[in-house]
Amino acid sequence: MDSFSGIDLFLKRRSIRRFSDQPVEIEKIQALLEAAMAAPTATNSQPWEFIVITEPETLKALRSKMVFGRYSAPLVICVCGSPGKANNLAVGRMFWEQDCSAATENILLAAVSLGLGGVWVGVHPVTPFVAAVRSVLNIPGSVIPLCLVYLGYPAEQKPARTQYDEHRVHWQVYEVDKSRAKNKTINQM
Repeated sequence: MDSFSGIDLFLKRRSIRRFSDQPVEIEKIQALLEAAMAAPTATNSQPWEFIVITEPETLKALRSKMVFGRYSAPLVICVCGSPGKANNLAVGRMFWEQDCSAATENILLAAVSLGLGGVWVGVHPVTPFVAAVRSVLNIPGSVIPLCLVYLGYPAEQKPARTQYDEHRVHWQVYEVDKSRAKNKTINQM
């Protein structure tokens, strides 16, 4: 692991839920968006759009509608799937969730590198969450809000960590006996 010094960025990425009131500079917001759009996509389809929210009343409206998104961050980026704007419409429709998730992770990693903290709050596929975010942000029916990323300067510190679990790693083929110790099968759920 020493040969991959950049891996520290991944280990430092933690979900931050408490933020200072300090606004995020426009240059950092731009950098976050550039990082998002550097994410890989299926056949380079780029089926995404982003809504940047910094206006206090809109942030308040989002917090009031989102059961799991009541964080007082000075910045929220809504990551949306926009398959109709994809470079490859068929592929964009099939893989927009994976593509937009990669963009979301890039935002979170870029935030760490910029001294910011963030937390991913899921929206899609929970119908009431999608409806609430659509309503607050005036999102048309052809665009799907995947998630909200709350961002800002952290008001809490969390140590870097790994969540590596060797029981979840299989080499060459899936090892059924190895997984039974930690996981239930789908039929047991």
